[in-house]
Amino acid sequence: MSFALKPLHHFLRFVPDKVHTHLISRMGGHLMKGQAITSRLDHMEGKRLQLTIKDTGNCWKFIIRNNQLVDDAKSNTVADVHISGDLKTFLLLATGNEDPDSLFFSRHLSIEGNTEDGLYIKNLIDAMDFDTNVYLTSIFGQTLATRMAPLLERLNIAKHVHSLSEKVLFN
Repeated sequence: MSFALKPLHHFLRFVPDKVHTHLISRMGGHLMKGQAITSRLDHMEGKRLQLTIKDTGNCWKFIIRNNQLVDDAKSNTVADVHISGDLKTFLLLATGNEDPDSLFFSRHLSIEGNTEDGLYIKNLIDAMDFDTNVYLTSIFGQTLATRMAPLLERLNIAKHVHSLSEKVLFN
């Protein structure tokens, strides 16, 4: 594990899973506001998803309700889809530094459970494209979002985030 990942690794190991699950469901719901991909979650309504980070021992459980990931940590129901891998692999996936197909086919990530639902989720991840303008409009309204967009474009935040993630993950 790279030195840069150690603080995150420790945070994940020592903060209870219920805290992570709650944060992920809240942040995910917030970030997905207005995103086109949320409409494709209709197919997964009521399905349970479990994410396991093997090297930190985390296990996060969600249920998909109203096109959002909802905290399902208290449920003892078996997940419809279980995705597992190590921390670096999940970060590669989350930052877009590696495509889902190569992570799954190289067995860095594994999917268990309902095969059809697992493939559907993998394809959703693969098709995910964050639309900053839609997000800003859903949060701030059209007028303010229109004014903010050029500033964000000049700052080129996406490029800087991608560059930072590459340094952390590959050094």
